Amino acid sequence: MPNIRRMGYFLTLILGAALATSMVWKPAPPAHFVGITSAEVPRELAGYSAPEDDILPPDVRAALASTDPLSRNYHQASGDVNFLLIGGTDRSALHDPRSCLIGAGMQLEDDHVEMLPGTQIEARSCRAVSQNAVPGASSQGGYDILYLYIVNGKVINQVTQIRAAMLLSAVLGQRGTPVYFLRFTRSISPNPQEYTTDHAKLQQFAAEMWKHLQPRLVASSG
Repeated sequence: MPNIRRMGYFLTLILGAALATSMVWKPAPPAHFVGITSAEVPRELAGYSAPEDDILPPDVRAALASTDPLSRNYHQASGDVNFLLIGGTDRSALHDPRSCLIGAGMQLEDDHVEMLPGTQIEARSCRAVSQNAVPGASSQGGYDILYLYIVNGKVINQVTQIRAAMLLSAVLGQRGTPVYFLRFTRSISPNPQEYTTDHAKLQQFAAEMWKHLQPRLVASSG
């Protein structure tokens, strides 16, 4: 019993010290967030071309009001790749594609982490197919997806990890920590034999985009 009482006193002292520190310590306000502009993202990349930016629907714009989003459809004869880039300093930048896909009636398959070719960067990879599809049957159509996050110049490929990083930044008074979300999407061909080739093309596009944006992402996040 005395040990429990002493532990209670000790925890009370720790809590009191933390509260006192938070009242005295006034961290400097964060620098104004300046996201990556449309002009900084190449329109010609890895054999793909994107002549213009997508116009986001009003409901999407409203949901991302405090962020700096960019969406483009990159065209190539063998199939298009959609690129989405979201930058911000709060939780609205923590876009979780899984929630949107499941909410749209899709189910996720083969959710895993893989290395982008020619880099040391691991991205999250999954397929989104109709909930009525047979598991693993690419002939049902759907989307092949790669995505990752950058916070403080570090790549994170799991939403749980980045939420923890943002919480830590808030506790430390770094509420202006820049966060970026990058997503690459390609429609799955009705021919299952083409999936491996198409996925390799998606990987290569994502790797080339990463190489182009890495200096800017790291500089603005560090």
